[in-house]
Amino acid sequence: MSSRENFRSDLSWGEKWEYCISIYMMFNGLENISYNNDYRWDVKGLKEGKELTFEIKSDRYKNTGNMALEIRDAGKASGISKSEADIFIYNYTNLDDKFAYLFFIEMPKLRQILKDNYSDLKIVNGGDNNEAEIILLPMKDYKEHFDLRKIPKVSWTDF
Repeated sequence: MSSRENFRSDLSWGEKWEYCISIYMMFNGLENISYNNDYRWDVKGLKEGKELTFEIKSDRYKNTGNMALEIRDAGKASGISKSEADIFIYNYTNLDDKFAYLFFIEMPKLRQILKDNYSDLKIVNGGDNNEAEIILLPMKDYKEHFDLRKIPKVSWTDF
């Protein structure tokens, strides 16, 4: 599969999770939900009359113990460096077979954590042609900064 086909497949998969997570948020009080297809934010809605925007990163890989946070692509700001979202959600889809794990954090707080600890964090290249710079944030050290929500995975044979 070409890198272009990989990108389209990954994008489609991530967008499906954005819809799933927005439905979860709707059940928990988010109203007037809309979706966006550029760098600014992924999902927007109203919670108790306040407009909120969300950047959602869904991870399909088995647990490495890290969040993979893109900061640059092809030398330009991207991912969490460029997003204008209020809240960042990291979605672990494969930690186990029972739940998807959503880690919520306000974007300014996440950026401050990364800035304060930048020299101690591992940065790797990934994405198409390895042009993306990705910070690996070890969850064992930083999970207390996030609010965790679990979405049960229910198979069609479970009911």
